[in-house]
Amino acid sequence: MKPSSNIISIALIGAGVAGFVVSSKPLLKNADLDAPLNPLGINRSPYGEVIAMAMQGPIDTFFHAVEGEGHKCDDPEHCQHHQLKKEDDLVIVEHGSWNDRAQFFIESLGKGLEERTNPRAATDSHKFYLRRGIEDKLRFAYNLDPGHYGNYNAYHFFLTEPQLGTRPELTPHAAKLADETIRYCLSQRSDPRQALTAAAAATNIIQLMFEDRAANPDSSRYTTEQMREVLGVVDQSIGLFSHLSKEWEDQGVWENLSELRIVEAQERLNFILKVRESQEAGIRRLEGLPSRQTMGNNSVNHTNSVSN
Repeated sequence: MKPSSNIISIALIGAGVAGFVVSSKPLLKNADLDAPLNPLGINRSPYGEVIAMAMQGPIDTFFHAVEGEGHKCDDPEHCQHHQLKKEDDLVIVEHGSWNDRAQFFIESLGKGLEERTNPRAATDSHKFYLRRGIEDKLRFAYNLDPGHYGNYNAYHFFLTEPQLGTRPELTPHAAKLADETIRYCLSQRSDPRQALTAAAAATNIIQLMFEDRAANPDSSRYTTEQMREVLGVVDQSIGLFSHLSKEWEDQGVWENLSELRIVEAQERLNFILKVRESQEAGIRRLEGLPSRQTMGNNSVNHTNSVSN
């Protein structure tokens, strides 16, 4: 290619970049076009749901690194037995096939990434760094799949616990997060378990209201009427779960899930029902009314919708 052709190509590319910069300024100032970043459409997609589930392992590793103390042994006999067991495993592998040795080597590399060998506990600065890493991972996992029950609740917990969270947003951001989660989950119809996430988010909002009333008994921002409105969202979410769960049962979709996932959904439903009853009892106490069992036979119906 001739030098003149190269110069022309470079000039055209430069002109295109300049035109893009000039034309993009009005778009950046348009608030209606300020959409959240979603590369390749991963967020809130089936692929995002899978990645959000896979994120639980790294998040758990980071959390144990924050809570872990120094690597020490209080029982020398136990530690010696553990070391001998590792040496015996190594001897067995060394006399095994090439595939056994390769597998042992790869597994040891994976364990080495998570094993803590420092005899001293992490410093405060290191713990802050690890907590920030957990918080960022939780936010990333939440954006991938806002309907994921475990990742949402873990992220909410981090935002409402000052000793864990690393940003000053805390409660206001947690309330906004719960509201966004409810809106998203109640708009979904593909998986009844997302309705349980909406119910959990609603109970979290009520809990924040209780905490505000406890901290400001004479000037709370929330009335019992507002608390009952959110309690209605809990009931709406549980009702949606019951309806979608029945559809799954009729279509045989529940049978495609492992027993572990079914039991997990059952336990989450039972927990939400208990929290809902406790919160309504608390609201009735604030209203000066006697406590009573609120769910009655409905709780049995909702519970059976999973187990059947």
